[in-house]
Amino acid sequence: MAYENLATKYRPAHLGEVMGQETIKTTLHNAVKLGRIAHSYVFYGPRGCGKTTIARILAKTLNCHHPKDGAPCDKCPSCLEIAESKSLDVIEIDAASNTGVDKVRSVIIEQVSFAPSRDKYKIYILDEVHMLSTGAFNALLKTVEEPPAHVVFVMATTEQNKVPATILSRSQCFRFRPISEADIVARLKEVTAAEKIKTEPEALRLIARSAGGAMRDAITMLDRAASFGRGEVKADVVNELLGHPGFEVVNSMALALVNRDAAALHGAFDKLNSEGYDALATLRELRNNLAAAFLAAQGFGEGEPVKNLPKDLAPAALARLSRKVNIIVDEVKFSDSPALAAEVALFTLIEVPQDLDGLVRRLEGMAESLNSGAPSELAPASGQKKNEAVAAYPAPAPAPVAARPAAAPARVPAPAPAPVPAVSAAAVVPSDAWKKLLGQVASKRPSLYNVLLAVKIVFDQPARWRLICGVKFEAGMIETARAELEDMLARFAGTRISLVPEFSAAPVAGAEAMPEPGEGDEAAVVDDDIEAEAAHEAPAPHKAGAAKTVSGDAEPELKHLAKVFHGRITRINKVK
Repeated sequence: MAYENLATKYRPAHLGEVMGQETIKTTLHNAVKLGRIAHSYVFYGPRGCGKTTIARILAKTLNCHHPKDGAPCDKCPSCLEIAESKSLDVIEIDAASNTGVDKVRSVIIEQVSFAPSRDKYKIYILDEVHMLSTGAFNALLKTVEEPPAHVVFVMATTEQNKVPATILSRSQCFRFRPISEADIVARLKEVTAAEKIKTEPEALRLIARSAGGAMRDAITMLDRAASFGRGEVKADVVNELLGHPGFEVVNSMALALVNRDAAALHGAFDKLNSEGYDALATLRELRNNLAAAFLAAQGFGEGEPVKNLPKDLAPAALARLSRKVNIIVDEVKFSDSPALAAEVALFTLIEVPQDLDGLVRRLEGMAESLNSGAPSELAPASGQKKNEAVAAYPAPAPAPVAARPAAAPARVPAPAPAPVPAVSAAAVVPSDAWKKLLGQVASKRPSLYNVLLAVKIVFDQPARWRLICGVKFEAGMIETARAELEDMLARFAGTRISLVPEFSAAPVAGAEAMPEPGEGDEAAVVDDDIEAEAAHEAPAPHKAGAAKTVSGDAEPELKHLAKVFHGRITRINKVK
């Protein structure tokens, strides 16, 4: 006798043998018992979930000569013929092969009026009915709406959206759901017990998970695994057939993503490539394990889908990783090099911190320590006002201020004094040189002016000033504009001074905080600015009476502006 594959051999013969679909089974069973038989049914749902099987069971039940409590006897000629697909009164039509109007007209429309040859009903089972053409559906519409009393239509489809609404509205529609993994495992145990096949529980779970809710796919995979393992079904055999790398490789990938370990991730892909496993199947398994680990951490699942996870890992990090891996699955699906695309895509996840909740907790702890006055390792932000960024520096002694020399037609640099230990700023340049420099910068570069207000200066050499910054970005700004600053300072100081910007988060010995320009220095700074530029630029034409210089005393709103804007307003021309 020829071998019969397990999916056909163990196809359910009664509604009670069908796994899942409890609502559909109960409805059809009660309808047969009560005699409430509809003239048209539409069964829709994913593949392998029992649509055609229940259609055949319904046909046997309706045409059985000796039904028992709404179930077929499986012994009468009608039941035996229907089980072998030989009944003249049960016509199965593959709609995918008979899509045209002519086929529908010759097979159904022209034959539907004839009475059954022997049984009570003439039953038409149309499989994959969504494949019929629009003309075929239109030709079938009137027959489905008002068929003879002895005709029952049972239409099965995996794509209900392609069936016209006019057909659906004239039929009783039943939605078939994917079969759960627990039901599939239970059915597989029955089959293996009947066939005396040795199995491992983990192997059956792998088969059920890979079936995607299709019982037929699961039994077919069991038949294939039994042939490969010579009557034994083990987990490693199933992984080999499915192209899955096994739990160890997938678990190492998950831990590499969580721990941001690039070497471990690359090692897992080396094994994946050397063994020839399917990269796409591996990504799906990784996504499922991460999602299962998240659900288990929330108390919604059992077991340990990912082993050796860090104890302080937030469950939300697993959910984010699973979601991102799912996006990578869609990308890799259309790649010509799936293994390479998968590895590179997972490396991008390592570069991004996943435990954002942990980072937030650490930042909140640092904020609390700052509020309590405890020292912090964070560098001051660049938005700090004036000298707050270097508040940890020791307070400098006030620098001596020399009287401003009388105005002269040209500035002559003063001779440099002999170097002595602990040289002060006043001994090298005029005392107001730094104030004038700030005034010049304030009118041209306001953002740089705010940075210079926060620096502290170390006068370790007569012609070399070290500008100490508490923020690295501010030191970079000064370095970019250093040549321009040195030129401006040379005009005010009368000698060339080298400015050396330095970044230091810790206090520097000898650093002095220079006083910023006050209200009394405004006129001098602005006048010197204009006087210094007058030698290099021709005066621009100025319309008399167009603008006038105002002060904070005359205009009270200027006091409010001075509080809003960080820095010092050197001059305002009021136009109207």
